[in-house]
Amino acid sequence: MNQVRLIPSLVLLLLITIVHDAFSQLQQSYRFEQVVKNSEEGFTVISLKKEGLALIRDMHKFSGSKKKWQLEIVDTVLSKVWSTELELENRLILVGYEYNPRHLYLLFREGEADYYNFRLLTVLFYEKEIQTNEIKFEVNFKMTHFTMAGNSAVFGGYVSNEPAVLLYSQSSNHTKVLPGLFIHDISLLDVRTNQNQSFNVLLAERKGKEKKRLAVRTYDQDGNLLMDDIINIDGQFTILTGLTSTLENDEMIIAGTYGETNGKQALGYYSVVVDPFNEQLVSYTDFSSLNHFLDYLPLRRADKIKTKTQKQKALGRQPDYKAYVVPFRIEERLKGFYLLSELYNPSNSVNPYPYRSYYNPYAYGYYPYGMNPFSTPYYNNYPSGYNSVRNTDVRMVQTMVTELDLHGKPGKDVSLKLNEVKQSNLEQVGDFVILHDSICMVYKKEEDIFYQKESGDPDEKPSIKQTKVKLQNVNDILKNENEYESQVRFWYGRHFYVWGYQTIKDTSREGDQTRHVFYVNRFSME
Repeated sequence: MNQVRLIPSLVLLLLITIVHDAFSQLQQSYRFEQVVKNSEEGFTVISLKKEGLALIRDMHKFSGSKKKWQLEIVDTVLSKVWSTELELENRLILVGYEYNPRHLYLLFREGEADYYNFRLLTVLFYEKEIQTNEIKFEVNFKMTHFTMAGNSAVFGGYVSNEPAVLLYSQSSNHTKVLPGLFIHDISLLDVRTNQNQSFNVLLAERKGKEKKRLAVRTYDQDGNLLMDDIINIDGQFTILTGLTSTLENDEMIIAGTYGETNGKQALGYYSVVVDPFNEQLVSYTDFSSLNHFLDYLPLRRADKIKTKTQKQKALGRQPDYKAYVVPFRIEERLKGFYLLSELYNPSNSVNPYPYRSYYNPYAYGYYPYGMNPFSTPYYNNYPSGYNSVRNTDVRMVQTMVTELDLHGKPGKDVSLKLNEVKQSNLEQVGDFVILHDSICMVYKKEEDIFYQKESGDPDEKPSIKQTKVKLQNVNDILKNENEYESQVRFWYGRHFYVWGYQTIKDTSREGDQTRHVFYVNRFSME
C-alpha cells in the first residue's frame, strides 16, 4: 500500500525536475548574417530594446572627401528593417550612442583633441530620416559620460580635473554648463537618464575622514535642478564606483563598490535608497560575507577567507578581503533591484580605474548605457573599447548578481565563474535575466555559450550548462570564431543577443564553400 502511494509522488517529483530543467534551456530562434572581409572594420551593436538592434561600422570607403559608414536596423527577429550609408567628414570618430523610443543617437567626435567638436546624429528609424547637430564646447573638456535626456544631449566629464556636466539642447541649439559641479577632489561616478527623461548625476568625495559624502542630483532635460540629496559615508571607506537606477518604479537606488581610504581594490558593495527628506542609512556588505562571491576560489581557500572574516567581525574589525570589482547595471523590479558586477584581475600595467588618468573608475560609456564599457543601455553607451585600456591583459574571473530590496538591503547573491576569459580591455562579459523570480546568467567564449539558472537552495552552486552558437544552415561547419570580437548582452524580457565573427564552411555549395561573416543571434531563456 505504501509503495502504491509512493509512485504518484515519485512521478510528481520527476515532472517537477523535468519542468525545472526545461526552464533552464536556451532557445536560439533567429540569426542575422552579413558576409565581411577580414580587413573590414567591426560593427558596433546597439540595443533598441523591443524595437530591435542597430548595427553601425566605418566602411573605410570614401565618396569624395567624405567617409562612408554603414547603418543597419533590424527588428527583434533579426530581419532587416532599414539599411543606409552615412557620408561623414573623414576625421569623425564614433564615441557614443544612446537610444530612446523611436530614436537612435550617434555621437561622433572630430579628432583626438580635448577641445571637442561633436556631431550628433539623430536616427529616426521608423521615418528613415537622419538629423544632424554640430556641437562645440569652448572648454578643455575630458568626456567620460554621454546620454540623452529628452531633446538634450548630456555630457559628463572633467575640466581641469574637476567634474563638469554640459548640456546641448537640440530645440534651441544652445549649450549649457550645469552650475555647482566644479569642485576639487570630487569624482563623477555616473550620469544616467531616467524613464521620465530627467537625468541623474552621481558624485563622491575623494578625501576626508569624518564627513565623506555621496551626492546625487536629478535635473530635468533643460538642466533645471529637481532634487539634490547628500548622503553621509562612513569615514573609514572610500566610494570607488557607483550607479543610479532610472526610476522605472517609485524608488531610486544607488549601488556600487567601496574600499579603504586611498585603496584601489574594493572591500565590498554599498547600497542606499535615495530619500532627500530623511536620513539615509547606507548598507555596506563585505565580499567575503556573501554566499557565492568566493565561488571562483578553491573550496579550502574560500573557507579559509570566510573563517578569517568571522574572526575579524567578532573582534569588531573590518574584513580585509579585497578584489577588483566593477558594476555594470542595475535591473529594477517591483520588489527590489539586482546589481550586476564582475570580478577581474588586471596585469601589473593596468590602471585599476581604466578609463581616465584622473580618479574615475567608470569612465564611460561601456555599459549599454551610453559610452559603453560599463554602459549598455543600462549604462552609458560607448563603442566597445572606447575609454578602455589597450595593450594590456585583463582576466575576467566571475560575473555576480546581487539582489537588493526596496530599502537597499542585500539579499541573495549568485555568481557565474568565467572560464579563462582574457581581454585587452576591461569590458563586460556576462549578463543575466530574471525568469520566474530566478536569476539566469550567461556568458560567451569563442563559439560556446555558458549559462546557469539559480537553484532553489541559496547555499547551492547551480550547474553550468553549455551550448554552441547556432549556425544559419544545417550544412554549415564552423571553422573559426574570433575570440576577441564577440559579446553577449541582455536585450529585453527573457531575450539576449550575441554577436561575433565566424569563418564557416557550407558543404552544400559548389566552388568556394567558405565565407567569413559577422553574425547576431537571438537566444532566449525558456
